[in-house]
Amino acid sequence: MSIHYGSPRAWATSADPVYEALSGAIVAASPVSLLGRSVLDLGAGTGATSRALEAACSRAVALDVSAAMLAHRHATRPPAVVGDMATIPLATGSIGGVIAAFSLSHVEDPGAVLAEARRVTVPGGPVIVGVFAATGTRHPAKEVVEREAAGRGWKAPAWYLHLKDDLEPRVTDRRALARLARDAGLAVVDLRDEDVDTGVDTAEGLVGWRLSGPALAPFVASLPARERDDLAGAAAAALGSDVERLRLGVRILASVVPVGPGA
Repeated sequence: MSIHYGSPRAWATSADPVYEALSGAIVAASPVSLLGRSVLDLGAGTGATSRALEAACSRAVALDVSAAMLAHRHATRPPAVVGDMATIPLATGSIGGVIAAFSLSHVEDPGAVLAEARRVTVPGGPVIVGVFAATGTRHPAKEVVEREAAGRGWKAPAWYLHLKDDLEPRVTDRRALARLARDAGLAVVDLRDEDVDTGVDTAEGLVGWRLSGPALAPFVASLPARERDDLAGAAAAALGSDVERLRLGVRILASVVPVGPGA
């Protein structure tokens, strides 16, 4: 199957399997049962976390700022709404829980997002956050693919550098993440790191995972087809045939909306 880089289809084809495995670990960390519970998937993208929620027998509701992402395979997806995570278009206490899987690191004010998550969640409902661990498992595919792309003219976009240098550190640090949750009025139940096996174990799969990401996909899509193939082939060759299976470190915060007076 050809990959249309820069499109929701590219993400769904190559990145979604990775994020679905990661999302499964995050969903499993819920401090309360999700059986039959409606759960808002913040920053849903093409639906990896929504599928993990549905596998846990919850009723997913998707929110994303991108209508194109939500439109991908919309006929088989849960209800969705286009919206900003910092101003969730839901009534107070109208949803059974909220999960933010790898979306909290993409906002300027993560505290505001957590406060909104608390507002829309029923008392006793879970608010679960997943981010990439600041320390832990890394994979050489990231550096290899970015090096091959840079050799063909790719430069890391300013927003990507801002994400890595400024936004991610606000939520990947354990103490900072717990403090953000508590300041938003959430009761932290658990904060753990997990090493997740994504199941990706071929050079082609690893290259597809990296090239379909938002930092690289627009550049790759701008290349003529032959140059796209050359880039993917060179990156796969640089990784070699005996590749390291893709495992990624995830930091998971599990919290609940307090119940009772003063909550």
